[in-house]
Amino acid sequence: DWLYGLKKTTRDIGYQLTQRMKKKQVMWAERDSSIKERYFVSSAVQFVLDEEFDHDDPITVEMMPLYQCLHINEKLGRRAEFRRSFTEDRSDQLNLILASPVQFVLTNLTSFASMLHDIIGFFIVEHNIMASAPDFRSKSDVDALWETGIAKLSDIIARNIQTIREDSEVAGVLQEMLTTFTYVMEENANDVRKLRELMMAIFES
Repeated sequence: DWLYGLKKTTRDIGYQLTQRMKKKQVMWAERDSSIKERYFVSSAVQFVLDEEFDHDDPITVEMMPLYQCLHINEKLGRRAEFRRSFTEDRSDQLNLILASPVQFVLTNLTSFASMLHDIIGFFIVEHNIMASAPDFRSKSDVDALWETGIAKLSDIIARNIQTIREDSEVAGVLQEMLTTFTYVMEENANDVRKLRELMMAIFES
């Protein structure tokens, strides 16, 4: 039930973090325009500069149901089995997110936006689990899911690349969406190098 309930929670988390990042991007643009030398300030530096002004409440995920399941399965001597089952369930959930139908037309880019929100929320949950129960959910577990997610996201875009490039408005909006998505994932300790390579391949080739 907890895993099922995460479907709505993850999208809400993704939406909230996306909106926060959009506000930060506006602040970054204003900050950069005020710098006389006009040198490029990397996103990593921007995140550090933001810390002084970031007063948003942290995003929290209710983990008690998971901890209760862990406790029960440990008592029953089924921790390893529960861990395998949980890993499979989370992998299936990510696959479902990435199997959602999306359209790359200006009037219906909300489907792709929702997918990005789902991906963000999914990995925020993963990082919360990893931080609070590292012996149950390891960094390698999360990294493997992230690699899978980026590969499938790249494939979705590759299959639609002709449609995207044929409409400059769609390409422009998509570039903004993916830029914000990349910043959100980077701020939350994900390796975004492949995301940046993907964006360069789409928008700078």
